[in-house]
Amino acid sequence: MIPLISSEYPATLKENLKTKTSPSLIYTRGRKGLLQEEAVAIVGSRKAGKAAMAFTGSMAKSCAARSRVVVSGFAKGVDRQALDSTLEANGKSIIVLPQGIPTFRSGFTKYYEPIVNGDVLVMSTFFPKAGWDVGFAMERNTYIYGLVDEIYVAESDFSGGTWEGVLDGLKRKRKIFVRIPGPGEKNANHRLLELGAAPVNMDGDIVDLKTRKPADLFEQASGSTVTEPHPSYGTGEQAMEQAILHLLGKGAYTSREIILALKLDWEPRKMTAWLKRNPDIRTIPGKPARFTCKDVSQPTLF
Repeated sequence: MIPLISSEYPATLKENLKTKTSPSLIYTRGRKGLLQEEAVAIVGSRKAGKAAMAFTGSMAKSCAARSRVVVSGFAKGVDRQALDSTLEANGKSIIVLPQGIPTFRSGFTKYYEPIVNGDVLVMSTFFPKAGWDVGFAMERNTYIYGLVDEIYVAESDFSGGTWEGVLDGLKRKRKIFVRIPGPGEKNANHRLLELGAAPVNMDGDIVDLKTRKPADLFEQASGSTVTEPHPSYGTGEQAMEQAILHLLGKGAYTSREIILALKLDWEPRKMTAWLKRNPDIRTIPGKPARFTCKDVSQPTLF
């Protein structure tokens, strides 16, 4: 057990999440020193496609070659691929569980040798006897992202742990890199790129898409004050409204996605109220609701 006040507590986790939101106690099994080494998270969908899985394997092997610890959540799909590819390349990994450590019996059986050899650390923030829980899985993702300096997204759906984790990471201004999806792929990678994640190719190299994102239209100082509006827009509230309409002309977005894309210092509730008052914006019911311009009949990003 590693309490928050211990010198063995992962410094990166405390720095990223701050003391207030860092877990007060971490349970571990394996070599605790891995918590202090440079780490990268490779995350993605349980049902990721072939391209995403190939990207995951390539990134894991690259991290192993550079002596970077790969952090994952042991879910099916990308998480499991990241772990196995790392070990195949003689790398090191941290498994962050959505359950208590003693309940991870099958995992300890399968990965006994790398755990004993110090190549794998299993950690949890939950009571030792706690079983798997979907709420724990969502919370676990925050700690996966908090343990690392960089986050690579192989493939994301429009909801779920990867999606929510990336949105939270973007809000915290974390280094998040998203694989550029190939033609015909149906996932949320393009949307995450529009919301501010950095685009990378299959080798994990940053790519210049040579497209101007809505977030580049202006730099916002605080509140709704726009300091450098796009030349074709006005200033202040007018510039913000034009930037939002520009974004919503491409498709349907939630309040949270709009705030991230345009880097606004607003709460989602305030944005929702503003959107519903605007006569040029249509509300698409749902949980959460999405918004688009009234002249967009079938909103789509692609």
